[in-house]
Amino acid sequence: FKDVTVHPSILAHIEALGVGIRPRRDHRHKSKQKRRRKKKYMRGDVLDDAAERELFNKQRSGGGTNTAKYADDKNTNSSSHTSAWLPPLPFAGTFPGGHGKPNEEYRIERLPVKVLGSAASVDDAFPRSTKGLPEVALAGRSNVGKSTLLNALLYGNLPDEDGQPVKRRLGRRLNPQVTKMPRGKKAVVSSKPGETKAITLYQISSEVHISGESNEDDDNVRIRARPADKSKLSLVLADLPGYGFSYVTEERAKAWKELMQHYLLHRGKSLKRVLLLIDARHGMKSADFEFLDTLQEALKANVDAARLGKTAKVRDTLPPIQIVLTKCDLVKQKDLARRVVFAKQQLSDSLRREPSSLPVMLVSAKPGVGYNNVQGNKARGGVLELQRELAALVPKAAEAHKYIRK
Repeated sequence: FKDVTVHPSILAHIEALGVGIRPRRDHRHKSKQKRRRKKKYMRGDVLDDAAERELFNKQRSGGGTNTAKYADDKNTNSSSHTSAWLPPLPFAGTFPGGHGKPNEEYRIERLPVKVLGSAASVDDAFPRSTKGLPEVALAGRSNVGKSTLLNALLYGNLPDEDGQPVKRRLGRRLNPQVTKMPRGKKAVVSSKPGETKAITLYQISSEVHISGESNEDDDNVRIRARPADKSKLSLVLADLPGYGFSYVTEERAKAWKELMQHYLLHRGKSLKRVLLLIDARHGMKSADFEFLDTLQEALKANVDAARLGKTAKVRDTLPPIQIVLTKCDLVKQKDLARRVVFAKQQLSDSLRREPSSLPVMLVSAKPGVGYNNVQGNKARGGVLELQRELAALVPKAAEAHKYIRK
């Protein structure tokens, strides 16, 4: 693993997201420079005129103290046209044009998260799939962080009551303070492997209310140029049981494996993507390779049975699989860059067909680090990037955006 080349572009992307452990810097040389500068500027206990002018210029340019940086943050917070920290629809509750303030052209309403249903075995009835309702499945080993990431996607990076971003607050030893999530339906989170015992479908939706436009002709008669419109954007996230080690019997684990195979292979075209969650500290393990191998064997058996006319027509390929590296806040940035290349190669070797060219996502579901981590009016941590990636699967999302002022 250490022999994998660290690509500078991947390392720069990791630094931009703000994930991973940064390399330690030696502050001893910097502190010596400060002491020398202080002796040079000070004449007794008061700065002389030249030192005062130099210190003032440094503060204006952003060096020396955080005065200029604080002023920049204040100005960016007061601006209502910045949207770098807002999640896209349908994850967003507000949109950049309004920042929670009333707007005459549009209004966005974030609907409560709904649980469409759950199934604990193949015999249980799944909620019926809908053509215009895309689904994304979260799969991975037990205790890899599926339910925690699901809750972060549903409720992460939402603005506060005033329409402003939730700033990261540091507690003791500069550790981010845990922020409470909004009320709503959430997946059960536990440190004990095997707590997710069924496939549960969560629907997240937002309604965009666009008011009609009217113009006046030469006779001062008001003519409606665009009728009022209301569109609903929805996405379904499926929380799957974990495979591998868990505190359950072998029969129960086998039933979960059959349940996941049945869902992933028979769900139909509504299942747009499978997020394969991999622990960034360990990479893909034998349980991951076994899961992909059994899934491909079951797919081959279903296709052969359909060709012989024994079963109905089924899909002949797997849904697009995208790797999501979790717990990235616990890995050094260089090792994280190596893990991106290594995991992509492992996925390519384990699949019999060439995998889709989807990017490897880097996330951390820790509050204040992976989400609700706004620094300089920009959300960091990777959850926002994953929200944008999944929002591209929602139909009519681009049409709703063109009527919204940015």
